[in-house]
Amino acid sequence: MQPHTVTENHVEKNEVRAELFLNDGTAMIGSVFVRSATDTGGVDPILDLLEGADRMIPCRGESGELVFVGRSSIAAIRTAGSPPEYEASELVPMRITVDGGHRFEGVLSLPMGGPARISDLLNSAGPWLLCSDSEGDRVVWVASDRMIRSEAP
Repeated sequence: MQPHTVTENHVEKNEVRAELFLNDGTAMIGSVFVRSATDTGGVDPILDLLEGADRMIPCRGESGELVFVGRSSIAAIRTAGSPPEYEASELVPMRITVDGGHRFEGVLSLPMGGPARISDLLNSAGPWLLCSDSEGDRVVWVASDRMIRSEAP
């Protein structure tokens, strides 16, 4: 299925391929609908979606069906792309386990001028923590309050 643009309440949204990992242990592969980075004021479109006010997020399943997923049931979301560019003081390999038993391996970046230790970053993270996937071409937004365990191998 080719990504396309939809208009919702006069706001143009783009369809982005995504994997949603839910608190109950299930995962959904499909698409989510996001505003452009221009419309979000430079905020990452996935973060904008996750921090929005709507309780239910419209998604498209792999077979094209419309699915509404409760925002509070999302433990993590993985999309194609690379994390935002900023100067990192240290890149830390990390394995993260979230509600539902979903596990992700990747790299967390300690931003220059930010927390000096990985424990400080994890303890001061906002509602969503960004990790680059071990594959290097995907990012994972993890709900910080759904994290069960983080391991720095």
